[in-house]
Amino acid sequence: MKNKKEKIIILSLILIFIIAVIGVSYAAFSYTGTGNTVNSITSGAITMTYTESDNIITMDGALPTTDKTGTVRLKEGEYFDFTISSTIIGNVNINYEISAKDVTTGTRKIDGSNIKLYLTRITEEELMSPETYNEESAANDYTGRPAGEMSLYASSMNSSETNNYRLRMYVTEEYNPQGDGGGLEFSIKINVYGKDGDKMPIPAAETLLAKANPEDLDYNSATSEQQKEMWTFSHPATEQTEALKDYRYIGSNPNNYVTFNNETWRIIGVFTVDDGTGKMEERLKIIRDESIGKMQWDRGTADWPNTTLNTYLNTGDYWTVSFDADSKEMIGDAIWYLGGPSSYDNLSNALTSNWYSYERGTTVYSGTDTSWVGKIGLMYPSDYGFATSGGTTVNRNVCLNKELSNWSSNGDCYDNDWLNNSDSQWTITHTAYNREIVLNIFSNGYIEGSFSSNSFGVRPTVYLKSSIKIVDGDGSSSNPYILEA
Repeated sequence: MKNKKEKIIILSLILIFIIAVIGVSYAAFSYTGTGNTVNSITSGAITMTYTESDNIITMDGALPTTDKTGTVRLKEGEYFDFTISSTIIGNVNINYEISAKDVTTGTRKIDGSNIKLYLTRITEEELMSPETYNEESAANDYTGRPAGEMSLYASSMNSSETNNYRLRMYVTEEYNPQGDGGGLEFSIKINVYGKDGDKMPIPAAETLLAKANPEDLDYNSATSEQQKEMWTFSHPATEQTEALKDYRYIGSNPNNYVTFNNETWRIIGVFTVDDGTGKMEERLKIIRDESIGKMQWDRGTADWPNTTLNTYLNTGDYWTVSFDADSKEMIGDAIWYLGGPSSYDNLSNALTSNWYSYERGTTVYSGTDTSWVGKIGLMYPSDYGFATSGGTTVNRNVCLNKELSNWSSNGDCYDNDWLNNSDSQWTITHTAYNREIVLNIFSNGYIEGSFSSNSFGVRPTVYLKSSIKIVDGDGSSSNPYILEA
């Protein structure tokens, strides 16, 4: 590539986003384009064009709004459509990226953290979930996008094609205009960057989501190829999270092997993760394939942030000695939820869906934390429960509607759960009724509470950064995924 003339496309349209606040609870804002313009670049056998439509976003008298409302607005002036098209002759690839740049010049500015952007295709296929304005700290060498802009979407073209996009913007529901004095302003420039060259690796989460199975697909009716990929799960809102979808590997041996830290790890799935600052991202959650040994959680407490096991994993020898520098850079901070069952009856009668709610609830032992921000944790009980595919005799639905404390009587449930292990193993969840009781998974498949001073297997679990890419492998045990920062 060094002896090849680099062709960089920088196509931009300035869009102005004005916020005016009236009184203490009413916000009015408008969003306008510069007119119906066409920006294009032609170089040899490549022509790429970015065209804005006649649509402009104009929302007068609008209040801060929820994602549920902001992402479906379709009245005239509530969305902005644009097109990126290419004419390519020969074997040429263009990597391109749509980004937003804060260009506010006024002194009466609303912070970008109060503004959400949402990008879809014109068919409403989601390309970027609602995200607050946040600039990237590093440039993208594949597309030519510089640092200091918010990346909205990146993809590649290697044949002539036309893609139509739709952008919506709105004030976050958390924004409170009381006391801001009014007259606030926020301006962005929408850029499209493009660069020819080798096809850029796409984020690992996006790569795997493209192969995910629908939620209603019956495992026993799926093809062998489908059974190896992720399954979609929908979850209702909890005390600490909104309603979410996640994507998990299930069954006895799915294609979720990955080489990480020069070891074999497994991908639990793709999850919408809060990095601790309110930024939500879809990220891979991975777990070490084998335990690093039997260890105590602690002696006397089950408050995860203050345990000896947490210290060993995150600041002690495991982090400082056992991890190489490249792997450390791939791990991102994340919120880990620490809620638990309020009584032994709740524990013993909990289905997998109950565990999901407990974990993300606010019921904890007095004085302990409801969540923790950090890098290395352990699996949740619900991670284990949702990973079953069931069998032909006891199918997945039966397993998910069976108390995890009673799974030992259903071999089809735990034998077809790749997270089950020959050793008993800790989870990150403790009970709210006893300061010293932590949930663990016994080798014969059921979940029970044990004193934190006991020793069980430890399988470190991390959320990788959203920028991590898969550059090789198919996820099988013989050809695990290879990652790149």
